[in-house]
Amino acid sequence: MKKILFLLCAAALLLSGCRSSAPQNVPPIELRQNSAVRIVIPAEHANPGIEVFLKKAASVIQKGFAETLGVKVKVEVEGKNHAFKGTTIYLGNTKAIRGIGIEPLKFENFNAVIATRGGDIFIAGSDRERFGKKGRVRHNSQCVLGTITGTVRFVEKFLNGRFLLPGDNGLDFVKAKLLVIPENLTMHIKPQIIMGAGRANGYIYDYSNANPGYGKFRLYGGHSYYDAVPAKKYAKTHPQYFVERSGKRSALGNHLCISNPEVQELIYKEMLSKLDEGAEAVELAQTDGFTPCLCVNCKAFGNTGDDYGEKIWILHRSLAERLLKDRPGKKVVIICYPPNFDPPKTFKAFPANTVIELCKYSDTVFDAWKKISVPGGFLVYIYNWGNYHITGYTPKCPPSFIAKQVRTFFDNGVMGIYRCGFGELFGLEAPVYYIFGKLLEDPSLNYEKLLLEFYERAYHESAAPMRSFFEALHHALELMPWIKETSYTSSQRHVFGTIYNPELMDTLGKNLERAEKLAVQPKVKKRLSLVRAEFEYLKSIVDVVQMYRAYRTAPNWQSFDLLAKALEARNALVNKLAPKGRVGKFKDFPEIRFFDGASKAYLLDNGRSSTLGAPFNWNTRMLKEKMILPGTVKKRMTVKKVTGKVEFNKFDSGVWKDLKWEELGGIQLGPIVEKTRFKAAYDNKNFYIGVVTDLDPKKQFHSLGNDGPCWRNDCMEILVDPQGMRQSFYHMIYTPAKDSRFDEAFGFITDPLHPLYNKHDTAWNGKWTYQCRREGDKWYSLFTLPFSDMKIATPKPGNVWTLNVGRESRIIGGSGNEIPELSLWSPNLENAGFHDREAFGEAVFE
Repeated sequence: MKKILFLLCAAALLLSGCRSSAPQNVPPIELRQNSAVRIVIPAEHANPGIEVFLKKAASVIQKGFAETLGVKVKVEVEGKNHAFKGTTIYLGNTKAIRGIGIEPLKFENFNAVIATRGGDIFIAGSDRERFGKKGRVRHNSQCVLGTITGTVRFVEKFLNGRFLLPGDNGLDFVKAKLLVIPENLTMHIKPQIIMGAGRANGYIYDYSNANPGYGKFRLYGGHSYYDAVPAKKYAKTHPQYFVERSGKRSALGNHLCISNPEVQELIYKEMLSKLDEGAEAVELAQTDGFTPCLCVNCKAFGNTGDDYGEKIWILHRSLAERLLKDRPGKKVVIICYPPNFDPPKTFKAFPANTVIELCKYSDTVFDAWKKISVPGGFLVYIYNWGNYHITGYTPKCPPSFIAKQVRTFFDNGVMGIYRCGFGELFGLEAPVYYIFGKLLEDPSLNYEKLLLEFYERAYHESAAPMRSFFEALHHALELMPWIKETSYTSSQRHVFGTIYNPELMDTLGKNLERAEKLAVQPKVKKRLSLVRAEFEYLKSIVDVVQMYRAYRTAPNWQSFDLLAKALEARNALVNKLAPKGRVGKFKDFPEIRFFDGASKAYLLDNGRSSTLGAPFNWNTRMLKEKMILPGTVKKRMTVKKVTGKVEFNKFDSGVWKDLKWEELGGIQLGPIVEKTRFKAAYDNKNFYIGVVTDLDPKKQFHSLGNDGPCWRNDCMEILVDPQGMRQSFYHMIYTPAKDSRFDEAFGFITDPLHPLYNKHDTAWNGKWTYQCRREGDKWYSLFTLPFSDMKIATPKPGNVWTLNVGRESRIIGGSGNEIPELSLWSPNLENAGFHDREAFGEAVFE
């Protein structure tokens, strides 16, 4: 009886974003275990291929009736159906729905209608190619499928179904004796999010989770310049289209000369072409990692000095103004992304056709934008999930963060969302995914009640221990610095050690085990198996971190052996997950991208942007064979004084001949691909380092000038502390290109009130020099540092400096992507950075 009452109450509720009407005192449609029900789909569609999507929608409704009432529902094509006594569900743009005065093809965006007339049910929306093109469609991303919107709402509201995870095993129904649907109902469904895009997880799940697709927005994933002025097409014939650095034009990175009128025209023509193909809005977005053009005209453009963010705003606003005249009714989506991360300063209003796409979206950011008129509202490019986070393939944000974020979006006119990463963890993150989708339908809902609904519907008889499991996990995730704007500065190991303490892991493990023992329903067991798989991966990381902490506290062979055992267990788990070099499908949920389909290398590193580092990359067998206890001995080298000319050669003759080579290894003792070695020497005026390193001959470089972002390229980094006190140091970087260097000083400002106290002072510019040449797969360089640069005298025999020599490589992987590789002379076991003074080795002058 409780289930029947629940359904009766549910039928009386209105969905958010819906307008509903039904006459009073009209008997409702009542469906029971012996009811006759069929589904009828259109005989004709706006595009060939649409029928496949409607059949999938029909199959979901079929499952709902089968699992709730035990009723078998057939699917027929309109016009071919036989005489039928019972309830017909007309799905899509049927003649029948047009016969009751509703024309779904006129609906906007992903809008839909659920209607009832004469005991029949009508569910429909505009189902067509998203830009109105004719011809066959082969994927739901090409379409607007309003009928799918209507289907998932009908299933949730009237069949009491819940789309918990992608696929059949993620769809949950509860047995009932009666389903009640109001007669003469007209419910118009108008989702508040009109553009939801990102990685697809099956369109039924995505439509139920406020992620239906791009709709009539033409986006480029954040960067339209590549398509507007492709280097592949124009680099040789029009080098003036690309950035000028140190007097030379370079198309590397596809960065543009934005002051060039021809470049501006090509960008504008790209906008027009997409709008003329049927898009209602087109994205306008500069290249990723924007590199400014330093030609005279670009420097003068907009009269903004070196503020290239403002130059971008000025250019993009001018293009929006042109578009308003040339294509009235169309819109432009201008991205707010480096270098124009902040609102414009030189104007206060955009044209009426402008939408702003934000990549930062806190309350503080929206407060800043309130000073600027943005008539078209906002899209947001969110970074909640994705393997690029420091937490990699483990949980990322707590429910409280999601609830606050969604409220902020709706309070500030956000109408579309691009998810940069989503769905890597449909076991451990599924409750958070669920409330995100439901809150995007109605931000006034209570997220804690939504969580309870998820636990009860996903785990049924195992709901109690799984609620305890997730509440403990989410409480721990509150420690994550999600509220702040900046990226993480800690190492992965520090984050895992802080959040996942032994008590928490014990609590999680016991509750999951209890839930598994209680599980009876097949779907519940399958959902728990997914949680178990992801939990074991998380646990394999945490076990190593805890053993490493014990080893660092007491670095001896007993603690090393315990650590090695944990590492072996983790590596075995990764091998099991990715036996062929990449994670395959999860057997119970083939629709999901299990661990994002990660490569074995990414899984070992736990993501692509921040590697786990030491001790995860240690070769414990080799270390034990060589009797090396990592971290117990610091690097030390002798620097000999030389007389005569210090020549730039292969460092095997002249003053270099008898000097000892020093080798760089993985920054945290892991294996490396591009090997580096160096020799150090000094004379009365200078300190010298001669370097030989591997470098892929296919790679090309261009000058970044003085104090350019050299760390984004292959580079050498020299860090020198001439006082030997580990309090201050000079940091110098150079790349394989000429006139491409960066330097800064740290620790020389001792006034605590100074704004640069305990910070890097980039204003320091030394007179150090470097020479480079490349031969085959080798890069040779000579670094020369005058003692006068550091305001010190020539070292005397016995003087000790602390220093480090680092190499940053970009290894070209099999897929063509570049994988960062850090190598260091004196390894840094505590974090994956070069600046840790405690990791500096010692240089003793003879």
